[in-house]
Amino acid sequence: MAAPPREGSIQRSVGVIEFIGILLAFILIFLLTAKRVNLGPTLLLASLILGLTSGLTPRGFLEVARLTVTDYTTYELLFSIGLISILGNCLKETGLMVELIENLKGYFSSRFLIALIPALFGLLPMPGGALMSAPFNEREVNRLGLRPEEKTFVNLWFRHVWFFASPISSSTILISRLVGVNIYRFLLSVLPLYFLLAFVGYLFSIRKIRENPPEEKHGSSISAIIKGFLPIILAVLLNILGVPLPIAILVGVILVLSLGRIGFRMSIAAIWRGVPWGILLALVGIMFFRYTIKEAGSVTLLFMGLREAGVPVLVLATVFPFLMGLISGAPSSGIGIGVPLVLPLFSEPSLTVLGLIYFSIVTGYLLSPLHLCLVLTNAYYKSDLGKVYRILAPSILTLYTTGLLYFLPRL
Repeated sequence: MAAPPREGSIQRSVGVIEFIGILLAFILIFLLTAKRVNLGPTLLLASLILGLTSGLTPRGFLEVARLTVTDYTTYELLFSIGLISILGNCLKETGLMVELIENLKGYFSSRFLIALIPALFGLLPMPGGALMSAPFNEREVNRLGLRPEEKTFVNLWFRHVWFFASPISSSTILISRLVGVNIYRFLLSVLPLYFLLAFVGYLFSIRKIRENPPEEKHGSSISAIIKGFLPIILAVLLNILGVPLPIAILVGVILVLSLGRIGFRMSIAAIWRGVPWGILLALVGIMFFRYTIKEAGSVTLLFMGLREAGVPVLVLATVFPFLMGLISGAPSSGIGIGVPLVLPLFSEPSLTVLGLIYFSIVTGYLLSPLHLCLVLTNAYYKSDLGKVYRILAPSILTLYTTGLLYFLPRL
């Protein structure tokens, strides 16, 4: 993990113009994010404001651009996350994901299925994933007699359990690559939060649901289940064995298209439709913003100044990332902005510190009214958002306080 700047290297405080620039940049980020403007152009504009108010010269901006386009991490992120999205779309368009879900229904109770279905769709960043899992879950949630608000909560909550367990989640890839830490080491350090997230979801929803008499189950195909899981498992195994993640995922994509047998033209179309252009643009913006912070120095100075003024580092490592997730409604925003700012505040940044920052971002994101999965699911089930928050808010409070109890003794 990259070492933070030494305290002794901070020779000055943030000037008035620099402070105004920082304030304007972050206001711009929050406003444009709330308006659903792509994060890429948003961060480029914020970088311009930060750079100009920090005295960054045209040569300095060119250096930021050079660092962005020559950094191996930039291309690793673009190819990894782009191919994961393509993999998810190919699973959808070949019908392998649909067959997987339908055949799993023959083996599990409705109570388990209503959590499993959104979790499976959440395994990959599939376009419109929240709207895909909601219809698949509708039959089961109706059988169990759930209210619209309960349906929304279940679809939202269990779709996001993989934040602390999946090596092919765009969020875990982004944070591990930005910091330069092995993704599997990072996931092992936060794995207990996966179980905590699932348990809190069970506590506030599944536990309260009575199982209806089981329906007659139709025959299920083991081969369809294997075909649905195999491309994902193969990609992860190849990466564990040392194959670079983009190549491992590409193998998974090829396997999906081979198993799906949809023909060459439809395969090309599925690949093209799976390219997440908006996300790729956002990743470029994140990398440019990261290097602008480094070259300009004003934001780092401000956070160091807050620490020296007596603001507890733990407050900065929890409250600021939480607010980034809450206000932006996007984990990539919280990670791309929050991690480069907060991590250097610690003299010895560790996996525990990184996990705490990430946990705070994710928790804020889950609570955010701008969270697209919440907006889409709420609209689909026609639920009352206020009543959804009566379930969601105490769930988040339980998750966050318990999670902090996990982290604090280990810092």
